[in-house]
Parts: sequence; structure tokens; C-alpha cells
Amino acid sequence: MNAQSLIAVALTATSVSAAEPVAFNTSRFPDMTTVELTLLANQFSTTIGYDFDVTIGMTELGRDGRASFRDRGRHTARVRCGTPPSVFVGGADYSVGRAASSLETNNWMRDLWRAVCSVPTS
Repeated sequence: MNAQSLIAVALTATSVSAAEPVAFNTSRFPDMTTVELTLLANQFSTTIGYDFDVTIGMTELGRDGRASFRDRGRHTARVRCGTPPSVFVGGADYSVGRAASSLETNNWMRDLWRAVCSVPTS
């Protein structure tokens, strides 16, 4: 693992261990409903070829911004930060690519990959 990955691990582990989950993707719908995907847990992967095993949560927010539904399920995924960058979820491995397309609007897998693998800059 390179120095960037180690820094990302330290920063992500610190964020995820906080009391509040880290939102990595937000979708807004025409009825003013918002769905947030959050990173609930992040650890080194036990599966060869992947860097992290993560647990994802989902919360639906109403028009007032308050949680109207909190999914109590624990949704798991595996993330590969290296080449090729990917997210394994639901029994399939999805390539996420490193560069975001300016035409792409809401790709939760790429957002998850960034939250886990990208080193924040200030």
C-alpha cells in the first residue's frame, strides 16, 4: 500500500469512528425527498484484491430535512483503490474509473470509492 492509501485509511477511519456516519452520496427527487448514503464502517479487506470492506447505510429525509426513514440494514461492499479501481457489491465488480465525467451526475459507487480511497486536500 502506498503513502496516499495509508493517509486515506487514517483519515477515513477517524471519520467513520465518529458518532455520526459520513454521508458520501446524496440524491434529491422531484417530490423533495432526499436519500443519503452513508459510510457506517470501513476496515481493511479480508478479500485478496480489495483494499477495504465497507458497510453502507441509507437514510431518507423528508421536505423538512428530518429523517423520515432510516434503513436498519447493513449493506456491505468491497472497494479496490488500485488498478482497476472498482466497487464489489451484490455479487458483481463494477469499475468506477478515477476521473469523473462532467456529464455524470449521480454515481454512488464512484462517490463511495472517492470517500474511501481519495486523499482529501485543503
